Amino acid sequence: MRRYESVVILDPDMTDDDIRGFTEKFSGLIKTKGGEIIKIEDWGFKRLAYSVKRRDRGRYILFDFVGLPSLMGEMERQFKISDEVMKFLSVKVEDEVDLEAFTAASKKPAVEPLATTPTEAAEPATESETTVPGEEAVQPPQEGDSVEMAEAATAPEKSSDAPGA
Repeated sequence: MRRYESVVILDPDMTDDDIRGFTEKFSGLIKTKGGEIIKIEDWGFKRLAYSVKRRDRGRYILFDFVGLPSLMGEMERQFKISDEVMKFLSVKVEDEVDLEAFTAASKKPAVEPLATTPTEAAEPATESETTVPGEEAVQPPQEGDSVEMAEAATAPEKSSDAPGA
């Protein structure tokens, strides 16, 4: 199976119920043709770069799904004959998708927790953890430091080899 994304620009005069019916119609088409929906996103109203069917705005909907090439052909055919579709663009994202592995990976949390216990979260990071190897750590000026010291720490060094020095 292949992974596809289709962005559809709909008539801006459609109601939310009409848009919900439109997305349900095409999600049903995907499922009846043996595909699987990854996500459907409503991007809202956007200004168009040029007028399409005498409209300067459109409602953008993204369909992200997995299916066979025959499903993509049927989706595009339905987009062409649908009155509410002003424009659409479909792209193939991946050639071969293992649907089981893909759904298992999408169910995992996207971000691993940083600290597993409360004591790990309370520990301050050491200097070796906060600096890049080979670079020395630059400390911000402390409350008791003079202004000249702070400026000297951040000012570039002057070279005696420069002309006019």
